[in-house]
Amino acid sequence: MRTTLDIPDALGRRVKMAAVQRGFTMRRLIVTALEHEIGARRPQTAGNTIRFPLLPSRKAAVYELKPEQINDILLREEVAAYEAADRR
Repeated sequence: MRTTLDIPDALGRRVKMAAVQRGFTMRRLIVTALEHEIGARRPQTAGNTIRFPLLPSRKAAVYELKPEQINDILLREEVAAYEAADRR
């Protein structure tokens, strides 16, 4: 089914960056998110694994990060992935 959605520009940019980071198209990311939200999620295949960022630390396994700091790190990584994909 085809449909048209009007979403805020900032959200649209975040969707594009998230799709690039996961190696998805925007369509695939949106469909996956909708399936997850309404409970019709398909099983994940090996190619759809989620990669979490590695955070350097001076002390092994000790991270004192606030949620805002984690959000900033993830957003910077998404922006970098989007910019890298845009250069290709």
